[in-house]
Amino acid sequence: MKNLRSKSIFLLIVLVMCALSIYPPTDKLRLGKDLRGGTTLVYSIDIAPGEDAGETISKVIDVLKDRVDPDGIFDITMIAQGQDRIEITMPLPSERVKQIKKAYEDALAVIDARSIDRADFERVMRSPVESRTARITQVAGDSGILREVLDDAAAALDRAVALRSQYEFAESQRAPDSVLDQLAEEIAEAEIRYSRARDAAISSMPSGDELRRILDLSDRPLILKDAATDEYRSLDSSRKRALDRFQELHAQRLGSDLTNALAAHDTYIRNRTSLDDPSDLIRLLRGAGVLSFRITVDPQGSGTTNTHPEEFRLREELREKGPLNVRSRDARWVKINRIEAWIDTIQQLEMLDLDPGSFFRNQQLVVEPYDGAYWVLAWDTSDRRLTQADDPDWSVAAAFNTADSSGRPAIGFRMNTRGSRMMGDLTGNNLGNKMAVLLDDEVYTAPNIQGRITRNGQITGNFSTPEREYIIRVLNAGSLQAKLSSQPLSENTIAPELGLDNLRAGLVAGLIALVIVSAFMVFYYFGYGLIAVLALLCNAVLILAAMSLAKAAFSLPGIAGVILTFGMAVDANVLIFERIREELRAGKDLKAAVRLGYQKALSSIVDGNVTNLIVCVVLGQLGTQEIRGFAITLGIGVCTTLFSALFISRMLMTFITDVAQLKRMSMLALAFPVIDRVLEPKINWVGLRHISIVISTIFVGIGVAMVVFQGEKMLDMEFRGGVQVTLRFGSDEQGNPIIMERAQVLERVRNIGQDRAALDPLRAFTLAEAIPVNPEAGGISSNTFLIKAFLLDDQAVAAPTSLGARGQDEVQSPIDVMVRAIISAFEQEIDTRSPVAFVGDRFDSIDGAPVYSVLSPILGENIRRSEYRENVTPFIGGVAIVIDVDASRVERLPTLDGLADRIDTMRSKPDFSDSLRHETRLIILRGSPDAVETFVLLARDSNLSFFDNEDVWRVALAEREWDLVRSALGDVTTLASVQTFSPVIAERFKQTAIVSVLMSFLLILIYIWVRFGSVRYSLSTVVALTHDVLVVIGLIALAEIAYDHPATASIAQSIGVAPFKIDLTLVAAILTIIGYSLNDTIIIMDRIRENRGKLPYASASVINLSINQTMSRTAITSGTTLLAVIILYIWGGDGVRAFSYALLTGIIVGTYSTVAVAAPLVWSKKTGGPSNPST
Repeated sequence: MKNLRSKSIFLLIVLVMCALSIYPPTDKLRLGKDLRGGTTLVYSIDIAPGEDAGETISKVIDVLKDRVDPDGIFDITMIAQGQDRIEITMPLPSERVKQIKKAYEDALAVIDARSIDRADFERVMRSPVESRTARITQVAGDSGILREVLDDAAAALDRAVALRSQYEFAESQRAPDSVLDQLAEEIAEAEIRYSRARDAAISSMPSGDELRRILDLSDRPLILKDAATDEYRSLDSSRKRALDRFQELHAQRLGSDLTNALAAHDTYIRNRTSLDDPSDLIRLLRGAGVLSFRITVDPQGSGTTNTHPEEFRLREELREKGPLNVRSRDARWVKINRIEAWIDTIQQLEMLDLDPGSFFRNQQLVVEPYDGAYWVLAWDTSDRRLTQADDPDWSVAAAFNTADSSGRPAIGFRMNTRGSRMMGDLTGNNLGNKMAVLLDDEVYTAPNIQGRITRNGQITGNFSTPEREYIIRVLNAGSLQAKLSSQPLSENTIAPELGLDNLRAGLVAGLIALVIVSAFMVFYYFGYGLIAVLALLCNAVLILAAMSLAKAAFSLPGIAGVILTFGMAVDANVLIFERIREELRAGKDLKAAVRLGYQKALSSIVDGNVTNLIVCVVLGQLGTQEIRGFAITLGIGVCTTLFSALFISRMLMTFITDVAQLKRMSMLALAFPVIDRVLEPKINWVGLRHISIVISTIFVGIGVAMVVFQGEKMLDMEFRGGVQVTLRFGSDEQGNPIIMERAQVLERVRNIGQDRAALDPLRAFTLAEAIPVNPEAGGISSNTFLIKAFLLDDQAVAAPTSLGARGQDEVQSPIDVMVRAIISAFEQEIDTRSPVAFVGDRFDSIDGAPVYSVLSPILGENIRRSEYRENVTPFIGGVAIVIDVDASRVERLPTLDGLADRIDTMRSKPDFSDSLRHETRLIILRGSPDAVETFVLLARDSNLSFFDNEDVWRVALAEREWDLVRSALGDVTTLASVQTFSPVIAERFKQTAIVSVLMSFLLILIYIWVRFGSVRYSLSTVVALTHDVLVVIGLIALAEIAYDHPATASIAQSIGVAPFKIDLTLVAAILTIIGYSLNDTIIIMDRIRENRGKLPYASASVINLSINQTMSRTAITSGTTLLAVIILYIWGGDGVRAFSYALLTGIIVGTYSTVAVAAPLVWSKKTGGPSNPST
């Protein structure tokens, strides 16, 4: 009793903790890409000969994670895929997160509306008095002090203008010099007064961007040494110190606006679990981990020869134009990565806050603050730098933790042979100077060169342990630009609406399966069944909690895994209850029957679940992200099933027998003995082996024939390469969804490929597939279709060329050409959005188009519209494109959000993915955010500038952005999803699938051999599993044949059969079938081993008896699992239809093979017993 009480308390604590870990489920349970929408990118990794692939990929992933998600707050997963691939998955933000982000942006916009920059200030002050007064009132708000400053500035400007007019009049009248001097002095005083008022006003009116920069600072406390006491103290983080200063200066004026912005930011950070757009991820992945070294410039007056003669001009240009637009042939400004790493003591921090110029001058560096960051001046000549552009063959051979001369942690590195020589030249020629160490073009440290460095070097600084580890990983990984492919090999994006459809279907199927399986268990097993249902509910809670605590995401196959777990979890209870039934029938009392039932069922339960875990491990190691989701869910389900069956249900049965002291419990088979007799027949299974061999041979033969007949056609694009587009049709004029039949869609798709040249990728459409998604009654009509077209071997590297915007041939990828062709074929039916016509959209080139170079910090001076005075300093050297919407050619004026979405979407497409590195900004010139009449797109590329090379600027930036804008505003199509696979990665997936199956077979063979002590058991099992796999693959091929053949098409479509293709999900289904069939087989073999006793071989009578004794368990378990899978097939949606079809056929075939193939093969004539005994 005491033991039962402690177990009950333990179980209650576990369940409560599990419940807390999953509540609220919307926050605690993560959804994968296929359930909430998202993007999966697959990149290749360049592995050098002799390089350890696993170690290199691990380092690359670590570095990319640090770059993309340094704080670990995003739901981005990066996993190795094979020996030279990584798979990166990013869910799209939910609508709730999008709304929270919008609230944050709106709060910043309110602060922006009350701020003013220098250009805007000048424009306001020089505007008519009425509009100036209105703007002053808006900006000043409730601040009387600011209103006074603004009014004083306006009065000073008015006086300066009036005095200048008087001066000009006096000068024209040849007034005496004394009068002119007096007026000039008064003008100077007025202008000084105006300048002071302007500067005071601007400094007291921060922008939303300034607050955003502060909130993006590090929140890690500073641990610094107090030079006075020689002790270390913890100080506020950079963010808190900056935010405290900001609030001290502006809290009174901004009031509730600032409070609302801070609250909105905190809410956004708490709820943000992903980047806002896949293009952000692609941009962050490009060019990560590039190492370089540069000698820095000494400040003027430092007494060295390492100074720059134009230091003051370079400083001024930095302040006016930004670091990327400073004109210099031998120097450049580079950004300091994190200013805290340059501070060792509290006194240095105080000095930095008080006088940054003096702080860095004392460190022999030329540093200027700009746009919230610090920039250091470094030389840009070949003899004073070491970059990949100078020589790509140098690299860091190793990096490691070490200590500096003061004993503090530091980073040591060792160069390769080429790097040793180049580093020796660089440091030997610059003794006494400082050398900046840059990662991704940001300065991490700049130590003094004390002596010539060749092979070994050291990086010092106030780095935290994670920061040191990051730098070491980057240095060890080398230049990731050379490691990571410039573009993803495949990109699979699922729109949130499709994910929502999948989620609803999966949840409905799961709920129905739980209810029906539970109802059956209670109906058949009475009180025992109720215990099984309680254990099943606990099992579900445990699975959800384990997924939550492991931060594993539910994928659609993962939900299928849960549903399958419901069916298989029942098996453990069925095994136990059937054993209890046998003991009760043998005359045991209830307590003894329960004890013996659990005892005798234990080995079968453990063996069956261990083999399932083997399959889960193989899937987890070799599958894609979604397949891993299935493997993780099923693996967790196996473990929780063991716990619920062997602990929870046993505890409940103990309560019934020991506490409630029930002496008798019945079940359907005991209440109606006829059922008992039916479920334990007297069949001579060994004697029927010849018949079963014939039947199996026929089925396997048909399966193989179907596979040969279909050939490569039965493989999905994951194994062939190609494109899959989900087309969701729009509505007709009456607002009803457009419905098309599959035959119509297929005819139109295949017509795309007619009369195409041999190497034209569009020829592949002649063999394309069209599959209705969630079809209407009859199974052939729908408003959503999957279009699949496969690249043929001779088309994989060829594509037609089209004339580019500048008269040059631009080779497009086959995937791009195919997607465009599908869109064109269905342009009247698919969801569309009207193009945005604008003045100048007919120009193919920027000649004559509204495209301007940005040479001035004032917007209007660049676009020849002087009335616009916005400050565009960050974009100097870039491009400005002015779009005047042609109201006569659009149905309604576009919104700012709509324009931004069009441009961002186009930028993330393969045609324009190279522009993802461009920094951009949209500014409304006329209209409002809800109805834009004129806007300007500003863009710049950090790698080039108008000042450096106008020709390169024109081709790589101006023309590129113009083409992008024209394409974005002219684009009329939105696709639900696009999935592409290159032939290279398709071949990789083929290898993965084959290795998965073979690895599963091998591990299972070894386990059974060890467990049963005979190779005969292993070989019998493998033969049966091979039989199952071949028959199921044949039935998959038969499904497509039946769907396409006129004589059987209507029957196939009416029962939900579709032209299923073998993809990685179906490979997972096949491996699951292997695990399920294996579980069945092991249970019978376990009974054979038990009945065999100490005999060396199993006789025919032992085998027949064992099969017949376990027939009730086989029928009930197969029935309940089959029931769960049928529900998944009917209600689970098209996302798991193929998966559930394979499981459905696999369970039937697997049950047959267990009884008729595997078990009879265990029989050996060595026993000397009769081959056809009567049983």
